[in-house]
Amino acid sequence: MTAGYFSYICSRFTNIMTNETVDLSLSAIFRLILRNSKFLIGLAVITIIASSIVSLLMTEYYRSTVIIFPARINSLSLNESSVRRGNISEFGDEEEAEQLLQIINSDGVQELVIKHNDLYRHYEVNKNEPHARTKIRQIYNKNVSAKRTKFNSIDISVIDIDPVKASAIANSVSEYTDTVMNRMIQRRARTSMAMVDEEFDRLSEELKGLNKEIDGMHSQGVVGLLERGSLYEAYGNALRNADSKTAGKLSDQMEVNRKHGDEYDYLARQRELVTDQLLRLRNLRNQFLGDANIAIPQKFVVDEAVPADKKAYPIRWLIVIGSLFSVLAFALILIILQENYRSIFKRA
Repeated sequence: MTAGYFSYICSRFTNIMTNETVDLSLSAIFRLILRNSKFLIGLAVITIIASSIVSLLMTEYYRSTVIIFPARINSLSLNESSVRRGNISEFGDEEEAEQLLQIINSDGVQELVIKHNDLYRHYEVNKNEPHARTKIRQIYNKNVSAKRTKFNSIDISVIDIDPVKASAIANSVSEYTDTVMNRMIQRRARTSMAMVDEEFDRLSEELKGLNKEIDGMHSQGVVGLLERGSLYEAYGNALRNADSKTAGKLSDQMEVNRKHGDEYDYLARQRELVTDQLLRLRNLRNQFLGDANIAIPQKFVVDEAVPADKKAYPIRWLIVIGSLFSVLAFALILIILQENYRSIFKRA
């Protein structure tokens, strides 16, 4: 049955296309328009009036835009030995732009912008109603948008019924992007600084232990490698000068150094390593300290938002023209179907 019905539809379509009485040429359509000109003119007038009234009743929205570029640097360098992640005057690349875009669209930025601009009241959303947070987010995401351009900049656009409010929201999105990014860096830096402080304290205690052991060996007469060389030289001079008393003292000291000299050298090397590690940790801590108190812009603002002096939409003339063409086109299709109804639907 289905195959038969499909064959019937195909045959009817073929008949319609080959039926000489169905003329869809421009001249035929033009004749139809002339025959129904009064109806079409009346319909056009009604459409223009109705669409004009509707467009006048539509709420006017204004658009404000902030254009920013991502900055390459995301930390503050405080000393020469710290590792820099970029120059403060350099623009970021595609990766930084995508990261900045994620921050702009994050919940953290949205919460700060909503609170700062009192958007619950502005958008007339009751905080105590169920799903109020979801509702305010939906309105926010509808009115606030951010996208990366082909020039690697980020375009933050806000629409609102109040042009001053639109510009305020757009500028606060840009401002709180720095706040959230710096807060993330600060949180990570403080965590890292706590780990560095813990390791610094451990090495400091180790250094105290090494110094105590080395001082104990010093009190026993154990000296460093260079001093031991001078000790042997002094012992040789005492023997040449037949100074048995001095030679005896030096011999006892040499025996102590022979027994404990290697241990002393090991402890001295360990102290140098620990001291070097402490210096590195101190420099690293200074870097984290700078990051923990960072408050620098993470972007370049090209254009700040200003209140718009012209509405973004509705574009009333476009609504009227679009409605007019749509209605007339639909009416013309109905006229063609009416004129050719018998040929299209009744011809076997």
